[in-house]
Amino acid sequence: MGQTTITLTGPGVQTMRLVDIHIAIEATLNLDATAARRRATAWLVSEVGNMLVGGPPQLVIGKEVVWRVPALLTSSEVGMLGAVGSIDVLAESGIPLVSDELRAQILEQVEQFSRSLPSPDR
Repeated sequence: MGQTTITLTGPGVQTMRLVDIHIAIEATLNLDATAARRRATAWLVSEVGNMLVGGPPQLVIGKEVVWRVPALLTSSEVGMLGAVGSIDVLAESGIPLVSDELRAQILEQVEQFSRSLPSPDR
């Protein structure tokens, strides 16, 4: 297993003197990172825009176990431009957790990102 990081936040963390944490998680991962990335990319291309692809996923364990796939903006002339959001894909079922709101958020990030780029005629 690769590196795992646990971040503690909230009141009282800064004054802790002793940490004794035991964590046991059992989850079924019927979908690997590559398949999650493909599903996220398929949704991005079909529902948001053809200049978007899924990046390297992270496994996120919370209420649900999901693969969090960054939405990356690309350009045929420049290549990878940067991240404009992320799509969570359920690790057990492979269902992307997407909505019209997520689509709008990604499109807004694409627009903001595009405004920050130099125009091609410069």
